[in-house]
Amino acid sequence: MVAGDLGELSLSNKVVFRGVPEQCSAEDVSTLLQKYGPLECVCYEKGAGSGTAEFLFCGSAERVEAESSRPDSPLQLGGSQVHVRRGAPRWPGSTDTGAFQQVLVKPKPKTQPLDVVIVRGQSSASGIGLTAELAKTKTTTLVIWDRHHKPKDEPKVSTLQKKVYTEVFAEQEPDKEVMKKAGDFFSAGVPKCALVHLAEEQYIVEAAVERPLSQVNDLMDACRHNHLETIAGFNAFKVYKPWLHANRACTFILIPPKLCHEWDDDIATCTVGPRRIVRADPARLFDGSGWTMGLQMVHSSAGVNAVLAASTVQDLVTADDAMKTAFDC
Repeated sequence: MVAGDLGELSLSNKVVFRGVPEQCSAEDVSTLLQKYGPLECVCYEKGAGSGTAEFLFCGSAERVEAESSRPDSPLQLGGSQVHVRRGAPRWPGSTDTGAFQQVLVKPKPKTQPLDVVIVRGQSSASGIGLTAELAKTKTTTLVIWDRHHKPKDEPKVSTLQKKVYTEVFAEQEPDKEVMKKAGDFFSAGVPKCALVHLAEEQYIVEAAVERPLSQVNDLMDACRHNHLETIAGFNAFKVYKPWLHANRACTFILIPPKLCHEWDDDIATCTVGPRRIVRADPARLFDGSGWTMGLQMVHSSAGVNAVLAASTVQDLVTADDAMKTAFDC
């Protein structure tokens, strides 16, 4: 994780707590936490067992978390220990997905490599960072990027010959070559393999179309352009399904912050379906394998997204079948 991004964690004055006995009230929690500094607010409903609080100063949140981590923690209510963790800070430009109720846990560095990970899809900073994190663990990583070239911005692109496909599904050949290459790598024991599809991060949004409801053709062009991402996602499953099933591999879809909502209120992007692909579970087999998991990015920092995604991929690929099934959503 980028050092500059981690440094912002110390700026968080929010905490998330759990382990509060049913008989304790919000006043009891407030009295306990105020020993470490003045509070701005406490959000807790009696009997819930967990809640959130916001200190006036960041140092107070840091101290109470340190005290909670001690084996002889003095954070006790009704004879039970109350566990406290720092809340996730808001990065500038990040998507508001309720981060106040989330804890940002710094992943432990991974040293155990996976067997093979195929990374394909849109070339992005988060995707490149994810690939770099996997490579650091000496995981065999095969990459096939999809990158939009604009001749007006890149003059050299206009001189290149555009490939024309004359046969149906001929555009799948590069992916098939990567899948064939992935089959050349073997390891002892249960295979530890994964496919990571990187969803498009740059979409044409409704706001980019002047008077969108009056410019119907321009708006529908934007919808068609964005819908290509949905097609690319399903295409990945169509091509790699034999490899996924042969290796009992997991599939991860890296979903950009823009698509954090279940139903987008932007007309131009409402047809984009990475989240719906995850719900469709297209690679599922009768024995329970063929896991498909969505990794929702919420921060503007590509470094944070990359490290969290890489850590999640490694943890879930090496987990047992029951754990994979529990996270298959």
